Amino acid sequence: MKTVCLYYSRTGKTRSIMERMANMLDADLFEYTDGKDRSGAKGYVGSCIDSYRPLPQVEILGGEPEWDKYDRVIVSMPVWAEAPCVVGKAFLKQYSGKFKGDLHLVVTHMSKAGYGKAIAKAYGYSSVKPKSYLSLQTKNHDCGAEIRHFVKELER
Repeated sequence: MKTVCLYYSRTGKTRSIMERMANMLDADLFEYTDGKDRSGAKGYVGSCIDSYRPLPQVEILGGEPEWDKYDRVIVSMPVWAEAPCVVGKAFLKQYSGKFKGDLHLVVTHMSKAGYGKAIAKAYGYSSVKPKSYLSLQTKNHDCGAEIRHFVKELER
């Protein structure tokens, strides 16, 4: 099954997770962004504020994938202010209508909470219903076991 993994990462944690997952699945990997510098404490505060503003335009760095060649699309994003990040919501709204394969969501967060509500909110921005999701707590935690389990489930 041919897979494409797409992610947004403010701090690099979501990027690292998706690099691992893409490697395990022999998947193509793309980063999407709204082009805004969200680094550091100032970027964090601005990102939380942006969560309550209209969705930005996003782009896929390096160009858009050839959607027709993928059986599976994995989209990952961090959680901000108890909801999927604004960049992730915008990506789903802008691109999910182009997905040809099954959609799977991965959300990353600092809290120990499972973020089922945040994931449900992300569903609302996608024109395609996700087939599965993974919620990963990243603070002081190696997500390797959860990633391996998710990949194993995908490969069934």
